[in-house]
Amino acid sequence: MTNIKSIRDENRQLSQNLKKENQEIYTDLVCYLRVSNLSDMEQEEIISDLLRMFFDWEKQGKAVNEMIGEDYKQFADDIIAAVNPQKSILKKSKEYFVIIFNALCYLLTIDFAFLYLPKIVKGDLSFVYNYSLSMALRGILLFVAAICIVTYIGKNSFSLSYISKPARFLIGCCAAGFIVISVFITRIFSDEILVSINISYIIAIVAVFWLYKGIQRFALSKNPRTK
Repeated sequence: MTNIKSIRDENRQLSQNLKKENQEIYTDLVCYLRVSNLSDMEQEEIISDLLRMFFDWEKQGKAVNEMIGEDYKQFADDIIAAVNPQKSILKKSKEYFVIIFNALCYLLTIDFAFLYLPKIVKGDLSFVYNYSLSMALRGILLFVAAICIVTYIGKNSFSLSYISKPARFLIGCCAAGFIVISVFITRIFSDEILVSINISYIIAIVAVFWLYKGIQRFALSKNPRTK
């Protein structure tokens, strides 16, 4: 079975050979497709087709905007409509679960490295890992903020270079608000412990997660076109 990640990496490498003006159009189109209801495989197949068309037009000396028109968003919408993607609730839930699980493992790794690793280096393995309410709330807030930012960038990829000053000010206020809320949550709920487990379990989770990532990367490097 064709591996999606290998195709994505291949598309990314090929896109670097596009002319600069075409790279900008290509990047906007890709960002827009990423936040659509297209499946990962459908996205990569369409992106591969786009790259072939772009390279063919470059060889023929044709401008991309002459071939697809000036309304790139409409062009992308037409492609999506032609595929007519339908994502089930189960499939969407699975995608979000993978994102949340990966984010949790990354946060555990950071938390472990800065707060607990120094104690382990000293030979202390008797303490417990406390997962507080503030950590859970900050994680949820970070996840929601990340989804909103990615979706906003994707949906507005064709017009982000023309963001007005009021819009930039609003984005800055939102970022500042996120920081303030995070600090507030930390101070208010830091003493509310949800889960306390032995640090050895956290070490096992982090170790297995990064071992899996390493094996996955190694397997792709050895056999990039198969899963």
